[in-house]
Amino acid sequence: MSDVGSLWKALDELLLPLLHRYRRNLAALQVDTKADNTLLSEADLATQTAIIEAIRRHFPGSRFVAEEDAEELPGSGELTWIVDPIDGTSEFVAPNGREFCSVVCLLQDGVPTAAYVLAPELGFDRTPITIHWSGAVLVNGQSAEPLSRSATPRRASVTRSKDSAARKFEIDLADVGCVMKTRTTSQTLDMVRTCIDLSASTQAPEHQFDLFYRPNQKVWDGAAGIGLAMAMGRTATDGRGISPLPLGVQFLNQREPTFPETIAGDPDCVRWFVDLLAESRSG
Repeated sequence: MSDVGSLWKALDELLLPLLHRYRRNLAALQVDTKADNTLLSEADLATQTAIIEAIRRHFPGSRFVAEEDAEELPGSGELTWIVDPIDGTSEFVAPNGREFCSVVCLLQDGVPTAAYVLAPELGFDRTPITIHWSGAVLVNGQSAEPLSRSATPRRASVTRSKDSAARKFEIDLADVGCVMKTRTTSQTLDMVRTCIDLSASTQAPEHQFDLFYRPNQKVWDGAAGIGLAMAMGRTATDGRGISPLPLGVQFLNQREPTFPETIAGDPDCVRWFVDLLAESRSG
């Protein structure tokens, strides 16, 4: 899909200076707290507007499912774009934060077929990392490197709310020597790290994961990661081991489409974790 590739390049040129401009002036940035206790900044709104306008220029008549829309956005074309303008706003508004990104995912017949991720400061010396998927998966213009396989998870992203208690499966993961990340940053970046080796691009290679798990995941936090997992030969399922795809029209028309559970990563690790969840729930 060469036209989608052109859109991804256009978004790089548009979003990098826009996001850098807001990051250079964080002290003046307007930030509000939404009903779910997540943050919303003026940068989120401006970035979402810029993304949607760029997509409309390239693909008129598209339909959008976007995180920060107060009302249903117009458009009822065949192409559906899932937009998260800034995934990881709490990191974006923190001067030392790096774990944030802009995300776009293209759905056709309810299935992800292309995705865009821009992490403006994740690379070495806070340089950008771009992930373009439209056929091949490219990281900063080069073919994405897959991760090594593992029968059981060595590292896992199992993030949860700051004040929530540890869950039973965390004990089971620790028992097999799995190192866990529990602090929520960007869910998309954590999902990317379950399927793409970013160690050549970022200063945090230890943040690669064999497994990602998140309950009650909004579609804009998960769609691109699910698509990239499939494109890179990994897998993504719900808590019962069933693929969430295709995403139905009724699901996408909800105000906040939400996956009850998302599990992604190495196929063997995902199967192992699905069985672990089933055992813990039957007990």
